[in-house]
Amino acid sequence: MQEALAFTQQFLEAVESARIALGRSHSDIARAAFPEHRDPVGAYRKIRNSGQNLRLQDAYRLAFAVQQDFPSLCWRAMQDARSS
Repeated sequence: MQEALAFTQQFLEAVESARIALGRSHSDIARAAFPEHRDPVGAYRKIRNSGQNLRLQDAYRLAFAVQQDFPSLCWRAMQDARSS
């Protein structure tokens, strides 16, 4: 279970790095990833603050929102999780 949490944390860190590289705010990313949510910013905040609740579909949407390839972000997160 610890490995899964490490992977999730690394995935969210990869999303954060991509967000910063794009020069976009958390709110921009939230609205791009979760446009159908009533409160996309709140939904993204919950994911960031307790990454253990990251669902696969949300991870995919976040990758798309930061203009990254989902499998590549997963690979990067896996490599980072193994080295930590």
